Amino acid sequence: MAPVIAAAIIGAGASLAKSGISAYSDYKSQQDQMEAREKAAKEIKAQGRLTDNEYRQIINSIENYYNNRGSLGTQADATAYKDAIGNYNPSDYAYKPGEFKWDQSHYKEDYLNPYYGRIIGDTANQIQHTAAGAGLGRGTGAALNIAKGVSEKSDELYRTALQDYNTDRNFEYQKYADVIKNNQNYLNALRQGDEYKIGLQGNLAQDYYNTQDSRMSDVLKAQQDKLNAQQTYANAISGLY
Repeated sequence: MAPVIAAAIIGAGASLAKSGISAYSDYKSQQDQMEAREKAAKEIKAQGRLTDNEYRQIINSIENYYNNRGSLGTQADATAYKDAIGNYNPSDYAYKPGEFKWDQSHYKEDYLNPYYGRIIGDTANQIQHTAAGAGLGRGTGAALNIAKGVSEKSDELYRTALQDYNTDRNFEYQKYADVIKNNQNYLNALRQGDEYKIGLQGNLAQDYYNTQDSRMSDVLKAQQDKLNAQQTYANAISGLY
């Protein structure tokens, strides 16, 4: 074989060998990279599962915390508050007195001097004796004096009776007013007690509503964080290929 041809054949063989070695090296490199990516993907997926479990535990812890809050507001408190304000009627605490009536039919019997007739008679006799002593006898002058004196005495007795009547009426009205006042004070005390009780129920109800808002907010925040973490892991795996 001619040296030139031999050299050419050797050179070609060497080139093929070098090309084969390069191709194998590239294949090996790609295989290693693929294996590395697969390994990384497995590790990322495993970490993702761990993170999911951790978030599940976090959410369970949040639920357990809100489910074991002891004596703070509950659904029953919220329901009781709604029922209380629904049944509350301020007019129930206003005393409704009846009309004050003062019987005037017994005015004469009860307040006019029971000896009215005798007093009037004695007055007339006294004036008669005075007139007789003055020499007026039973004339017109004596009669006028008697009439005037009797009228004045009658008026005096009626005015005294009216004064007694009004005094008793005012006394009875004051007693009536005191009854109204005492009953209204009693109702006011009941109203204040019920309003205080409703206020306490309102505090518990508000605590319940606030707690539910916080609970939902905390759970949604944890769930959103979990989704963000899952997306981060998915993006990391996607970036491997």
